Amino acid sequence: MGENILQLIATIIIFVLILVATYYATKWIAGSGALQARTKNIKVLETFKIGPNKYIQIVQLGSKYYAIGISKDNITFLTSLEEDQLDLTPPEINRDISFKDVISKAISGVNKENK
Repeated sequence: MGENILQLIATIIIFVLILVATYYATKWIAGSGALQARTKNIKVLETFKIGPNKYIQIVQLGSKYYAIGISKDNITFLTSLEEDQLDLTPPEINRDISFKDVISKAISGVNKENK
């Protein structure tokens, strides 16, 4: 009986260790970008959703810029863009906003729609 309990405890400990190792291995792979293609000449600069499974993207191929339309089954060339037509400054991210503030704004927005 005592031997069975020790085997159960050992199995649980090994299981937990495997879960922890899997978690950290997954985080490491995601952070390293090992699964993503590494390119120097192709960049997606901006994506805008215009409908379900429909997007407009601004992409940079080498030193040229293009607007493309993307849907579930195809990609459509829209137009070439010049660098002076684009705002290439990175967007400002305000990291000082608390989760409580975001939820209260969302709730107040829902309350305004229901009135």
